[in-house]
Amino acid sequence: MNGRARLRERARQWCRSPLFWILCAALVFRLAGIGWGLPASDGWDDDGVAPRNFLVGLAQTYTSGAYFAYPPLHMILLALLTAPGWIAALSNAHSLTQPELIAEIIRVPYMTFFAVVARLVSVAMSLGTIYAIGKTTEIIGGRRAGLCAAAAITLNAALIYYGQVTNLDGPYLFWSALAIWGWVRVIAEHEPRHFYWAALCAAAAIATKDQASALFLLSLPVSLLLWLILDPWPRQHARKTISALLLSAAIAIFMLLLVDGALTNHAGFAKRLAFLVGPASQDYAQYPSSWHGRAQLVADMWASFPSFYPSATSLLAAWGIWLVLQRVRDRSSRSVAGLLPLLAIVSFTVAFNFLALRTEIRFLLPQSVFLAVYVGIAIDRLAFAPRPLIKLPIRFAILAIATAAIYQCAGIDAAFIDDPRYEAERWLNENAQPGDRIETYGLNVYLPRFPAAATVTRVDRKPLIARNPLPGVIESDQPFELIGERNPRIIVINAFSLRDYLDQDEAASAGGRAVQKVQQSATGDNAARRYFAALFAGELPYRLALRSAYAPHFWPAIEGYESLAQTILIFERAP
Repeated sequence: MNGRARLRERARQWCRSPLFWILCAALVFRLAGIGWGLPASDGWDDDGVAPRNFLVGLAQTYTSGAYFAYPPLHMILLALLTAPGWIAALSNAHSLTQPELIAEIIRVPYMTFFAVVARLVSVAMSLGTIYAIGKTTEIIGGRRAGLCAAAAITLNAALIYYGQVTNLDGPYLFWSALAIWGWVRVIAEHEPRHFYWAALCAAAAIATKDQASALFLLSLPVSLLLWLILDPWPRQHARKTISALLLSAAIAIFMLLLVDGALTNHAGFAKRLAFLVGPASQDYAQYPSSWHGRAQLVADMWASFPSFYPSATSLLAAWGIWLVLQRVRDRSSRSVAGLLPLLAIVSFTVAFNFLALRTEIRFLLPQSVFLAVYVGIAIDRLAFAPRPLIKLPIRFAILAIATAAIYQCAGIDAAFIDDPRYEAERWLNENAQPGDRIETYGLNVYLPRFPAAATVTRVDRKPLIARNPLPGVIESDQPFELIGERNPRIIVINAFSLRDYLDQDEAASAGGRAVQKVQQSATGDNAARRYFAALFAGELPYRLALRSAYAPHFWPAIEGYESLAQTILIFERAP
């Protein structure tokens, strides 16, 4: 059989596979956000690494004494894939000085190309995560359970969002899912050779986003200990098992340190670690560091479950976990392997959520991804029960849950398509006259695209040198309340970007939460808070011309995504 014939046969096999069609359905859900906010000189992906940050992050990682907030592996991948764009920018720049390079590379064609490539990579990695979870579940519970788990994670609403934006959460979960799959194969199949790619994938996950280490910190050693206790095979083959484990760990650690810059930029690597354990986590803590604070954190984790799956899915997940726990007394390798996703969930909760004290959707995404393993096991056991009186009602119930999940996932895509900024942009294009002065606030990811003929000024107290430039936008560091001196005709505000200037102290303390340190400077700026209060109350010579809020209509409301479905307010100077 020649190469072309083998390729046709492989294609036919894939088309006959239910997993292929599950991945096709997942792909359809991940197409709405590819062109979201584009073409533009920046993206709307809050905390995304493209189109701007990946090249900057890559340069800072390997510059002596400098550091970037995130590890460089994904930056390296994006830099390779977008090489035609940045090479063209280097060629077309008037000179290789930093100002000239920045002015050239932030032009719309380059930035749009970078954003699209990065989003497509996120889509591919999201599909890879679904595939890895399906295969992991197949080893633990059988082929049908694997297909059910893949279908379940396909309908994870939060993964729909993070599967098409350029945040690092999707990519590091891809590598993490591969690592857990490899570790499960080691235990279930008695194949220590899988240690190597499991360890390398774990290193890749950490080299993509540091918090991935929390998934493995407790789960891998505890699962190894249980394997040694419950299964005689690793004790009988101790030399082979330990040598493969130690060698794979040594290779993975070396590669991680090499990619992370620890071997080439010691000072910068040390500064990044200090940043991660200091301001990067503690300045954003949402709960007090106490038992009461962590109890509230757990309560909020449970309350956030519907952001990922319909609430009834929690019953399936609990039943699947119970089935796996029941098998532990069999003292088999497969029963130990079945505990690994659960251990990863516990490990991330304890080693990240309890330490960073944060429960944003993206920081609960790992638990929701690995929970799909047990949802798949439960669906397989219940929907294919031998008694028709049991399985038929269960199938109808599961179909109802799946329908609710599809509705929720489609709602995420609807929010991409009907972003309030589109309406704001239409209003500006129709009402802003050439030469009009427009004033705006906030980071690039929160802003609409402005008319080219208008004069746009961004006002903020953030130092000019620390800002991410936008072409054609004048940067100002004046106090917000000096609006009378600037006298713009139009003010454009993303309501979410003003959250730090609202009264939050009482609301946070009443809910058992803490005010984040990064918000405290804003909540203490009384002059700015009075300005925004007066603006919203109509006490200044500006009237509200447009309030563009996400109106879901048929679709569910969207909450928890900082740059999705946020309200845009446009004020116009009164005659």
